[in-house]
Amino acid sequence: MATDITVNELPSKQFNSIWNEGICYNEVTDIITNNKIPSETYRWMDNFRKVFKVNLEKHQVNIKDNSLEKRCRDLYYIIYDILYKLKNLKEYTHEIYNPIKLGIKRFIDSAFIGIQNGSCLSFSINEVDYENVNIMNKKYIDDLGEDITYIEKKMNEVNRSIECNALKKYLEGEIIRIKSIYETDPENYKKILQYYKQDNFDHFENIIGKIKCTSGNAQETALMENKDVSVNFLPLHIFIVPFLSIFGFLLIIFFIYKVTPFRYWFDRKIRKNIKFSDSINDEITDKFLIESPRYIQTNSYATGYNVL
Repeated sequence: MATDITVNELPSKQFNSIWNEGICYNEVTDIITNNKIPSETYRWMDNFRKVFKVNLEKHQVNIKDNSLEKRCRDLYYIIYDILYKLKNLKEYTHEIYNPIKLGIKRFIDSAFIGIQNGSCLSFSINEVDYENVNIMNKKYIDDLGEDITYIEKKMNEVNRSIECNALKKYLEGEIIRIKSIYETDPENYKKILQYYKQDNFDHFENIIGKIKCTSGNAQETALMENKDVSVNFLPLHIFIVPFLSIFGFLLIIFFIYKVTPFRYWFDRKIRKNIKFSDSINDEITDKFLIESPRYIQTNSYATGYNVL
């Protein structure tokens, strides 16, 4: 039976929004999009402080069991992307921006210490790796590496998936897109590939090349088997259906004969035909008896002539 690994099963899809609720992503996005004043950002910070810890406790098992290091990198990709955009808003001077940045980092550290998890503390990262205008490009490259690693471990299931072709097409498109991003600044992005012990995209492309979808073949085989069963059943089917039809017809005739006036009409008709047949037979017999002497006499002359 084909399994159901789809594009949505990829880690980049499963965990794409895992941090959004905790960091009040929609609220801060609205602040950035509409260039709102710093007081709105301070309100966002207060909501962040309240919600982030609750959301972390809610998802801590899921985060821990699914590549904790990658989930932590995802968090800081998003946070530093937000901070960079806030920094470039009007009225956000260093005096305003720096306390915002420091406050957010402290809220994150406090929440992780609260669940006794030091893996994602802000001082454990190299801030230089995240303070970048194109920080989300690093996340996209990181996402691709995680997705390919996931596919490599589940290759047999992927090949049997009913969504195998769609999955392969998606990954082929992603590797073209991400590779073009990487090639704009390889020096800046090469560290991301090193998380997966790679220095180029060859391994990723090889893994995608190993996707050989078999779910379609399995479906075709099942269809052919069903056709074979139908064909093998056909002769018996052809024999039984006419037999049952004739048998049913005879039963109907017998029923009509027994319980309706048809019986008496049929009997009279048969008797009449029998009498008529007997009369014809008598006439033929009489004619044969009359004609026979003539036939014998005529042929006796012919026989004598032939003998001479």
